[in-house]
This record gives sequence, C-alpha cells and structure tokens, in this order.
Amino acid sequence: MSSSRPDADHSSPAARPRRAWGSLSRAQIVSRGLEIARDEGMQALTIRRLASDLGASRMALYRHVPDKEALVDLVMDAIAEHDIVPLDVDEGPWQQRLRRLAADMRRELAARPGLVDILMTRAHHGPGALRLVDSVLGILADAGLGERQAARHYLIFVDLVLGRLHRETHGDPVDHHRTASLVALAEEADGHPRLRAALPHLRDLTPEQILESELDMLILAVETAARRT
Repeated sequence: MSSSRPDADHSSPAARPRRAWGSLSRAQIVSRGLEIARDEGMQALTIRRLASDLGASRMALYRHVPDKEALVDLVMDAIAEHDIVPLDVDEGPWQQRLRRLAADMRRELAARPGLVDILMTRAHHGPGALRLVDSVLGILADAGLGERQAARHYLIFVDLVLGRLHRETHGDPVDHHRTASLVALAEEADGHPRLRAALPHLRDLTPEQILESELDMLILAVETAARRT
C-alpha cells in the first residue's frame, strides 16, 4: 500500500514503540475505539489517535479499517450490539421491554458525546444495528401489531428516542433555562390561572420525565393500533 495516503504515518519509527507487525486485531481496534468514544467523545475517534494509542502505524490499522467512517461504523455497531440491546430484551411485558430499550438507547448514546449527531445525519446498518431494529420490531409484534404497523411504530420509536436526546444535547425547548422567562413573566402577570398553576411543574419537570410521557403516548398508540388490527 502506497504511503501517499493523505494521513499516512510519516513519523520516525523511533518516535514511539511499535507493536509487532500482524499482532493488531480488529477486536483490539474496536475495544480501544469504544474507550475513546466513552471518555472523550466521537470527535476524538480518528485513525491517527487510535494508531498512537495502540502502538501501531496507521498503515497497520488500514489493514483492518479502510478509513475513519468505517472505524466509526465499527464502534457504533459494537455499541448497538453489546451495550444497547439488553440480554433480557425478550423477557417481560412488551411495554416494559420497550421502555427498557428506550432507556438503554438514551443512556448509552448520551454516554458518548457526538454519537447521536452521527446517527442523526447518516445511516448505520451493521449487524449490531440490525439486531437493535429486529429487537424493536419483535417487541411491537408481541404487542399485536402487523408488519405494516410495526414498521411505522418502529420509526416513531427511533424518532422519539433519538430526537429527545438530540434536543437535550443541542438546546431542548423544554429545558429549564428555556422556560425561565416564561415562568418569570407568568409570576408577574395578572390572569393566566392555568399557567400560574402549572409553574411548579414547569420548574420541576426533568428530561427523563418528558421521555417517560412520550413513551406513554407511543405505548397508547401501539395498543390502539393493535386493537384495530
């Protein structure tokens, strides 16, 4: 492979210790990539950084991962397969399983800054992602939905969970600091009795509670659709 690749390693061989050629595995790459994503965020996940951490040349990494996009895909897929879908995904009432999966998605994506942004802007369909999709569809099938309705409500579920986390990350319109001016005006203004009665709840409501209520609405919609099937 030519060293003319734009980000080929031009550092001196003596600059840092190197591992033996052929000793690097894809599993080691993914493992370290997961650590970087968790500790520093997805923006820190680069071929250069990973090669340095693993004591390998970038050319050695290119034997397993052709570019940064492929590296990101491998890490995202490992997260989907091992961290998001719980081992007990098939156990319990479907409503509880759907809530548990939503909570796991939100927790694991939030733990890796930048990951939700990637998922909002590009598709990812590795084995782990396919398992996640199949798990959601399985839960919806157990709820009594046919294939068409299950597909529709799967997309709603993904939109709900990813959308909620993305809003929390980039300026949630229901965040306390966004409603502070509304609360202040309502406290000073005359009239608006319903708004004034809601003020304590506007102050206390958490993102987790909002997600819980959104899931309540989704579950009710699934139950309604299942009765019509």
